[in-house]
Amino acid sequence: MVNKLVYLIFIAVTWLVYVGFTLPILLLFMSFGQSCHVAMIIVTVMTILFILVQRTFRGLHLINQLQKNI
Repeated sequence: MVNKLVYLIFIAVTWLVYVGFTLPILLLFMSFGQSCHVAMIIVTVMTILFILVQRTFRGLHLINQLQKNI
């Protein structure tokens, strides 16, 4: 249970860091409201991709561990 909580906190912090980098860049080109909206969409997609890549590499690591044990 604690591992899942730590993972969710890590994902939330990752999302906030992405917003912190994306929002100022978008503010150069759009109004604040549009920037917030676009930044949340971009950051959510980036976070989902981050989770997918992380799970894919974890699966590959497990496959490699199984092959070493054979």
